[in-house]
This record gives sequence, structure tokens and C-alpha cells, in this order.
Amino acid sequence: MKRLVSLAILMMFSTILLAACVDSGTPAEPEQNPDIIPDANEDTTPPTEVDPFPSGDVSYIRVMYDRIDWRDNLDGSVIIRSVEELDEYYEELNAANMNELDDDLVWRLTGGHYNDAFFAENFLVLVTVSEPSGSNRHDLTSLTENNNKLSINISRFVPEIGTADMAGWLITIELSGNYSISETDVVFTDVPMNG
Repeated sequence: MKRLVSLAILMMFSTILLAACVDSGTPAEPEQNPDIIPDANEDTTPPTEVDPFPSGDVSYIRVMYDRIDWRDNLDGSVIIRSVEELDEYYEELNAANMNELDDDLVWRLTGGHYNDAFFAENFLVLVTVSEPSGSNRHDLTSLTENNNKLSINISRFVPEIGTADMAGWLITIELSGNYSISETDVVFTDVPMNG
């Protein structure tokens, strides 16, 4: 009889404990399929709600990297807010390059894409850089606005053994017209690459 009473008390206690766990509002753990091996590169942390553009950071629409002819006085940046400013820039860039520019780049810089409709809501920052090796590549890492100054951080990927040709690059950054930027500061950070 003692066993029967003990078993009844144990079952009642288990039922109460189970009911308390279910009502606690704790979300159930997702079931995992034991046949699927988890991907080590997959981020399994649950998403957290964060502001996608923290104060000071600037979001861009698109960035393009176009190879152009190398010139020793090529490095610099310019803010373009109209078709007229873009036309002037294109004429200067075209005059500075002995070889023809890529057809797609010419189309973009001569009003084929960057027209009055584009500049009504957006603007461009054009960054030119001359590289001692055509193997070097670039990647925009961050844009930050502070007192109408846009800080542009670009990673320069430098292979261990590069080619001997020199190269110029035009980096086109499309930005929303909401930013009142009047000057730029471009910082390149070298990132060594092996092999």
C-alpha cells in the first residue's frame, strides 16, 4: 500500500511540475533533426532588434568599382549632385585617360543612368585611386557622416605577389539625397592577401 501511495504522490507531483512548466510562458526549444549536420558557418543566434543604421553611419544605395587608366595625380574624391556636375567630371576624367573608358561606365557618366530623375533624390561620391599593381582590389567598409563631412573607409586587398602593371580605379558610391555632405575624407586600409 505504501508503494501505491508513493507512486500516486509522485505522479501528482510530476503532473503539477509539468503543468507549471507549460504555463510559464517559456518558449519550447526547436526540434533538431539528428540526421542533419549543423553548418559551422551558419549563424544560429536568434536575430535581435537593432537599428540598421546607427547614428552617424550612412547607408549607400550601390557601390561600383571600375578600372580606368592609371595616372599619378588620379587620387581624390568628388561629390556630384547634378547632371551638369557629372558632365564636367566626365570631361575631366575622359581628358585625363588616354585609352577609352568602358562602355558601361561612359553610359553611366553621360546621363544614361545618372540623369535628372536620379539626382532629384540621390547624389554620387566618386573616388579615384591609382594603384601600383593591377592586382589590388577594393571594398567599401564604412561610411560615416560627422558635421557634413563624409568619412569613407575602403579596404585595399593587396596580394602577396602582385602584377607589375599600374591601374587606376573609379569607385562610384550612390547615396540618398537626405545627407547634407559638403566634403569627404577617404581612408584606405591595406589588407594583405596570401596566395
